[in-house]
Amino acid sequence: MYISKIYVILICFTALYSYQKEESIKNSFSYYMNNSNENLDIIEQSDNNIFLAPLLSAVLPGAGQIYNKDYKRGYFYLSLEILSWLYRKNYLSKNENYERQYKNFANQHWSFEKWIKDYCLFANSSHPIHSTMINNETGFFYPWDDSHHISFYLNNELYQTNSSSGNDWFRNTYLDECNDAYNNNIQCDTEYFSDAEVLKDHHFYEGLGKYELFFAGWDDTHECEELGNSDDCSFIVTNGSKNNAFTANKLYYQYELRSKANDKSDIAENALTLIFVNHAVSMFDAFISNVIKNNNQNFNYYSSPLYDSSIKLRGINFSILW
Repeated sequence: MYISKIYVILICFTALYSYQKEESIKNSFSYYMNNSNENLDIIEQSDNNIFLAPLLSAVLPGAGQIYNKDYKRGYFYLSLEILSWLYRKNYLSKNENYERQYKNFANQHWSFEKWIKDYCLFANSSHPIHSTMINNETGFFYPWDDSHHISFYLNNELYQTNSSSGNDWFRNTYLDECNDAYNNNIQCDTEYFSDAEVLKDHHFYEGLGKYELFFAGWDDTHECEELGNSDDCSFIVTNGSKNNAFTANKLYYQYELRSKANDKSDIAENALTLIFVNHAVSMFDAFISNVIKNNNQNFNYYSSPLYDSSIKLRGINFSILW
């Protein structure tokens, strides 16, 4: 992240400058001690712990400004820091709330047992969503053909449904238990997987709404006489050039619950970016203020935001001229 890099660079730059400044003060002190004691007051005035203020701001925005007795600017940075953390906490809480909702909804309306039972139904070319579950290489893709997978425990052993790891256990077992379903595109009548415990991690919940591989497990995957003429059937939603299989439950899960959870998470991340920016700017401001105050040098500094292709703030660029 650009902000974190800038933050580290500023700390290093401040430390380096502070070392050079300290050496300069030592040399000046020796020179003036050898020539005149009257200049001690000037040295004391110029030595304002130039490195301490930015380091304080690096830890807590505004602390460096308050140390420099620039209270208004200090309280501004400090207030922005507090508000940003509260803002982030609020949206993280909203994200967690929607996350609980979509997980509970998936647990109620999606099952591994139904997924095993109904998967072969969609291999029938006359099924409404068959076209969303084929590819140019293998035609209809079965679980072991897909790069995505479901992980589950059975008899205290951990298995996964694809063969990407080189293990064909699930494919072989499924074909033994559901051979008739595989050959005739009908439901699989087996209780072999009834005791399976699915590993429900982040990738699992993401896949339920994102990939057609998981479609058969939804409890409202019924056929309709016409595509999409009922809220209780399988239908296709076209998104650009891609067709996706949906049911009312899957649609609600993906575009209502998970979408809102992701939106709240994105806002919380933007708040974190603002926090890093506030640290960096406060530190930089404290450093420059001290340099100008103690050295009377002509410093100019410029800043510009850095955005990505989706117009999200990804960093800030600083330029210093002196």
